[in-house]
Amino acid sequence: APHRPHLPVAAASSHAAKRPLISATDHRMRSLANFLLMVGVCVPPALYVAVLHRRCPAETPTSGESGLALARRWLAALPADASSMFAPPSSVACDVYASHPRLCVNLIYFVVVDVGFYLIYLLQGSTWLIDPHWQLIPVCISLFFFSHPDAGWDEGVPQHPRAYLVLGLLLVWATRLMHNYLRREGYQFGDREDWRYNDMRREHGRWFVISQFFAVCVAQHCMLVGLTMPLQPAMAASGASLNRFDALAASLCLTGICVGLVADNQLFAYMQSPDKPLLLDSGLWRFSRHPNHFGEQLWWIGILSSAVAAAGGWSGFVAGGPHCWAVAFGVCFNHPIDTLATLPLIEARMLRRPERATLYRAYQRRTPLLAPWFVRGGGKDAKVA
Repeated sequence: APHRPHLPVAAASSHAAKRPLISATDHRMRSLANFLLMVGVCVPPALYVAVLHRRCPAETPTSGESGLALARRWLAALPADASSMFAPPSSVACDVYASHPRLCVNLIYFVVVDVGFYLIYLLQGSTWLIDPHWQLIPVCISLFFFSHPDAGWDEGVPQHPRAYLVLGLLLVWATRLMHNYLRREGYQFGDREDWRYNDMRREHGRWFVISQFFAVCVAQHCMLVGLTMPLQPAMAASGASLNRFDALAASLCLTGICVGLVADNQLFAYMQSPDKPLLLDSGLWRFSRHPNHFGEQLWWIGILSSAVAAAGGWSGFVAGGPHCWAVAFGVCFNHPIDTLATLPLIEARMLRRPERATLYRAYQRRTPLLAPWFVRGGGKDAKVA
C-alpha cells in the first residue's frame, strides 16, 4: 500500500502500535538517538553532492550513453568515489551530476533511501524513519536542483527568480508538515511506525522482510522522487520568464498549504479533546472526508504547474515529449494511488469499530471523499461521545 506518512489518518485512532514500555530515561535516550539518525542520514549524500559541485569541471563532457548504462557505471564507481571524498570524482559521477541531474537524484535516493533505509528498517524492526523524511527529502532534492549548474549558479546565486519562489514555497510547506508530524508524535522520534505498515508487518509475518523493500522502499521512491521532479525545470536558468502559470502555481501551492494547515489543526484539536465525538465532521471535515489529503494533492499539482510555467505554458511543456512525462510522472502515479488505494484503507479502518460504523456510513453518503463540496442532505453526523 502507498504511504502518506506526513498525513494523519482521518479522525481515527493512533496509526501504529507503541513499543514495549521502557524507563523514561531510556525512552529519552532512544528518541535522541533516533533524532540524530534522522538528521545524520542526510549528511553523507549532502557531502557527496558538495564534492561533485566543487570538484567536477565546469564543462563536463557527456558520454552520450543511455541512462541505464550510466547508472551501472555510476554504481560501480560509487565505492571509490565515496571512499576518497578529497580526490576528484570519477568522470561518470561528474557526467551524471552535470548532464543528468534527475538520474543523479534517483541514483542517490536508491543508495541512501531504498537500500540504506531498508537496512535500518531491518535493524530497528520499524519503518518510522521514512515518516519525517517525507518532509526532509523534498527539501534536500530542492536544494540539489537549486545549487545545480543548470540553475545558472554564479558565485552562489541562482539567476532565475522562479528558483527562489519555488524554494521559498517548499520550505514553508515542509516546515508546516514537519511541525504537524512532530506534535502528532509528541515530539518523540521512532516511537511508532505508520499503522498501514504495522498491519502489513503482522499480516505478512516473516515475509515482511522481503515485501517491505517493495511496499515501503520502492513505492516511496516512485512517489517521493517522482513528485519532486518538476523542481528541476522550475529552478533551471533556461526557464521562461515569470508568467501567469507561475501565479497559478503559487496560488495552488498556497491554497494546498492553507487547506492542509486548517484540516490538520482541526484534526489535532479533535484528537486532543477528552470528550471527542465518534466522528470529526465539523470545519473542513464537514465538506470533505479527507481535506488534509486534498490539500496535499493540490500542493503537488501546484509544484507541477511551476514546471509548466518554466516551459512557457502547456504547449511548451507538452512539446517536451518524454521529458514532459518524466516530470509529470509523480503526480500521475501518486494521486490516483492516494485516492484509490490509501483513502479506502483509511475508510476501512474507520469502519472497524462497530459503534462508529453506522455513523461513518452516513457520513460517507453525505460528504465527498476528497474535494470539498456541499454536504448532501444538509445535515451533520450525530455527535455521539
